[in-house]
Amino acid sequence: MPDVTTEAEVQDATAMPDVTTEAEVQSGAGEAIASTAEDIKAEEDVEDIKAEEEVSKRKRWLSKQAELVETVPSSAEELQPHQENATDAAAINPISATARNVEVNEKPESIRQPTSRVHKNPQGWQEEGILFPHEGIRFLMQELSDAVNSMDPLPAWKWENLSMWYQDYFYSVVHHHHDVEEQLYLPWIQARVSVPTKIAADHPDLMQTMDDLSAMLKKGAAVPAEERAEHLADVHQVVRAFVEDMQQHLAEEEEAIPRLLREGGFTQEEEAVVVGKIIEGLGLDGNKKSLPSMLHAYALWAGTGKAEEFVSTHLPLPIQFLYRNFWAHDFQYRHMGLLASLDEGVDTNPFASKWFC
Repeated sequence: MPDVTTEAEVQDATAMPDVTTEAEVQSGAGEAIASTAEDIKAEEDVEDIKAEEEVSKRKRWLSKQAELVETVPSSAEELQPHQENATDAAAINPISATARNVEVNEKPESIRQPTSRVHKNPQGWQEEGILFPHEGIRFLMQELSDAVNSMDPLPAWKWENLSMWYQDYFYSVVHHHHDVEEQLYLPWIQARVSVPTKIAADHPDLMQTMDDLSAMLKKGAAVPAEERAEHLADVHQVVRAFVEDMQQHLAEEEEAIPRLLREGGFTQEEEAVVVGKIIEGLGLDGNKKSLPSMLHAYALWAGTGKAEEFVSTHLPLPIQFLYRNFWAHDFQYRHMGLLASLDEGVDTNPFASKWFC
């Protein structure tokens, strides 16, 4: 299915040009959302019909069918314009992510656990709070690891798709996470208690590795075909080392930060203000790329009910609307579709079609 509508089209439809923060979205989109939702839905139905043939093609070239990855459902029936396409999405979801979902969904929610090395049974908002972004990052790292393990290195377009996914959905998300820690979250804690210097000191090395990996992925398409398998082996080695370094870094933060929040006497309400600033600082495009992954990872260990509660209670109404109607769709189709296209046996680039760009 296509990434039917972009944020630019939403902004045009709601008469909100150059919107950059959630506060501006909320101020101008509240009334417009109600009046334009029906028109947007009608336009999407037309696009869905046009894309049906393309979806059928994708079902044929993807030999391994997968169930639709579990996403946070909308509590309002009228805010689910893409629900009728859920079965078609199964044809383009990456097998790696689906396998992880099947494994989790077979377990009762009472025995689901985070992938954290530190907090398997988080207690209190301090531990749950830090796991929200960290579990999302670990989910992305697992996707990256699975991608380089299963990728067919010969077609140049697969390197282009992997690089596109990495820049849009991994690099930008993780980089922003580290930036807001250094510029906002850690200074907020430091105002009351001392933060270990190593937490922020790790960031430059991790960011440098991410830059190096970005260059390696972009280079893959230009490497002679006979050398791409060796290049992929080099990428795999860098990814494996990076993931381990990042896992250790996240574990150190998860050991320290909840303890510091308790020692400093911080309240959940105080942290909510900081989290709101972080969400606002992402802007529309940043939220589109990060929130679906974070919420998906949260649902995997906390359950869909908790994830839906987060959407309903922590996100402004315009952001909820964009998430439910457009960003979750982008996660299911473009984010996961780019990864699904990398596997051996996928011989046609689905993103070469305008309907999937």
